Amino acid sequence: MWQFGNLSANKGEKVKGYLTFDLIEEKLPVFLIHGEKEGPTVLIFGGIHGCEYTSIDAALELGKSIDPKEINGKIAVIPIANPASFYARSIYVHPEDKKNLNRSFPGKPDGTAAEKLAYCLNETAIKATDYLIDLHGGDMIEALVPFSIYQVTDDSELTHQSKQLASLFGIEYVVGSTGQVNGSTYGTAAKQGKVAAIVEAGQQGILDKSKSLLLQKGTKNALCSIGVLNGKTVSNPTQQLQTFDWTFADSAGLWYPVVSIGEMVEEDQLIGKITDEFGETIKEYYASVSGVVLFLVTSLAINKKDPLLAIGD
Repeated sequence: MWQFGNLSANKGEKVKGYLTFDLIEEKLPVFLIHGEKEGPTVLIFGGIHGCEYTSIDAALELGKSIDPKEINGKIAVIPIANPASFYARSIYVHPEDKKNLNRSFPGKPDGTAAEKLAYCLNETAIKATDYLIDLHGGDMIEALVPFSIYQVTDDSELTHQSKQLASLFGIEYVVGSTGQVNGSTYGTAAKQGKVAAIVEAGQQGILDKSKSLLLQKGTKNALCSIGVLNGKTVSNPTQQLQTFDWTFADSAGLWYPVVSIGEMVEEDQLIGKITDEFGETIKEYYASVSGVVLFLVTSLAINKKDPLLAIGD
């Protein structure tokens, strides 16, 4: 018997139900897929950000399609990990406390809504698994080219395994993060000795079935590589990026980028500007590194401290 929070699954069984917690009222849909043979335990998240619909669809399809007879070990799929944000159509943040769930891990049992949810997910799900695959994509106001991220840690073997995992999704750009963004799922998992990767595909709050299929195929390929799913691993060429450099807004205003996703930019190149409500320039923004534009906010309206874009070097 595999016990996962309040749910359980026997060997050779797939169970679907809701994870419930004492700390929060939210209930999370989950598929538990318990193979007939022994093997690692894998956690697949979708919907950490509630409006990243392509990744939610991909996680849901994986939960529906994977057969316990095909796997060695255990797979838990949580396709909508942040239901309040999903149903509120809330970009970036939990609607109750306005905090980004993917900046809130490992969470706090006595914290705000997002911090409590992060705590429950970490204690019940992340700590119970060996591998974490966190599926993401562009939120309502985000355009991006597909990329994957892993955490660079002081543990060289763990870093190597996470890099290998992140390189198996059929996605060109693979970024080694050195911790510029705190409170993430994959960073928290890495601190706990878990092999982890975030995989991004899809954009602007649109359900893109082709990108969903990319995430599904990539995840199954990764599962084959670690011996959880029966099948042959396919190797794909990747570009390994060492820096994920973010630019954030210094003030509220109107955002006018002058670069596009996938574009190569040079250090000190103009990448956009923020104006006031009269169209007067408040500040111009320049690339702090050379590299490829992986992520770009497409909203005209920008608040202070909002992300504007990210460059992979």
